[in-house]
Amino acid sequence: MPIHEFKCLNCNYTFELLVMSKEEMDSIRCPKCQSPEVSKLMSAGNISVNEGPSRNDPRSHATMQTHSCDTGTCATVTLPGYEK
Repeated sequence: MPIHEFKCLNCNYTFELLVMSKEEMDSIRCPKCQSPEVSKLMSAGNISVNEGPSRNDPRSHATMQTHSCDTGTCATVTLPGYEK
């Protein structure tokens, strides 16, 4: 479902809405203060992954490998069906 996360630029309230069309997206108001000044937030993706290599066919499961990098800890996620 197209659930989007927003933040009100007037009162800093963060909220989620089910938005079904572009017309609805253009008319969003903050549910707390009714301000039309809202910003759409980037929401984190929600996937299920297995740490390290899969015991079964690696193409049927998402895997995640973590490693150290210059900015801290990084992760590489391999999604099923994706081939380089």
